[in-house]
Amino acid sequence: MINDTQLNSSSVVIVSGGGRGITAQCVIYLAQQYHCKFILLGRSQILDPEPEWSLSCQDESELKRQIMQHLATQNEKPTPKKVQALYQQLCQSREIKQTLSEIEKVGGKAEYCSVNVTDSQQVKATLRPIIQRWGEITGIIHGAGTLADKLIENKTEQDFDKVYSVKIDGLNSLLGSLEVNRLKFIALFSSFVSFYGNIGQSDYSLANEILNKYAYLLQQKYPKCHVVSIGWGPWDGGMVTPQLKQLFEQQNIKVIPQQTGAQMLAEELTQTQAKTPQIIVMSNPISPSPKLVTPQKHSYRLYRRLTLRGNPFVYDHVIGGNAVLPAMCALAWITNSCEQLYQGYRF
Repeated sequence: MINDTQLNSSSVVIVSGGGRGITAQCVIYLAQQYHCKFILLGRSQILDPEPEWSLSCQDESELKRQIMQHLATQNEKPTPKKVQALYQQLCQSREIKQTLSEIEKVGGKAEYCSVNVTDSQQVKATLRPIIQRWGEITGIIHGAGTLADKLIENKTEQDFDKVYSVKIDGLNSLLGSLEVNRLKFIALFSSFVSFYGNIGQSDYSLANEILNKYAYLLQQKYPKCHVVSIGWGPWDGGMVTPQLKQLFEQQNIKVIPQQTGAQMLAEELTQTQAKTPQIIVMSNPISPSPKLVTPQKHSYRLYRRLTLRGNPFVYDHVIGGNAVLPAMCALAWITNSCEQLYQGYRF
């Protein structure tokens, strides 16, 4: 184990989305290795105490049956939607309690706060008393995220805001609630789709790519703070369903075992070598199979209309007082066009 001052028993780390799922598994591993203190933020609420009628139920079908009986006693119609909502609430509450228990068991300390991470005032008010008790925040792990997968023509503004806000507004909220210049590290949980894209995830791809760029800006502004945006490939669990796992296997992409991913996060946060603000963690790159190229010749004519207003970066490339398109940009566009026309081939 690396003995590094960035993570030790006196560290106090904020973790958004840390109560459940993959992020929670990372926190448990860090608690085991470094015995840190963690402030876990999430939207889910802990049912404490849990209703007596659900305490002994572990089986899904039995628990849903108990939920239907409970709703009936409350003179509520037990619709599938209501039953599923209450079932999810119970499962999420249990998972958060299990996370807190595991952290304590391995030597860490944690407190869970049900809060809207995009609401900076709410986050500030929530953190204030904990900081007074535990001391100054030393690190951030921004793992919160949500999906609203749809083809772009079917996406609504609400879909976009839902996915974008938790990533970007959530980060801004966290940064605005702390003395950022005193932080030792900021770890942003991005995704491999920010680089490769994915059908139905235009908003998710965009939000994660903004996180990547944010990491560079923060590292530049706070050079003493280790900032990294990790473009995780698919994990074994979390949002990766068995169907998705099978699809990744067909593409020769191995899912990341939870223990392995948690170890990689710990190594990244404690490494002392040159630090890179953006990394991608995957078993293999995604690349389409080359298409069969026929000997028949094809001609293509491509048009791109450029204006200074639409491409202000050109103002930084002035020759003789005139803004000039850099040749490298034109070459990159040509190369990209060829790769799009002949998928699977690379320049």
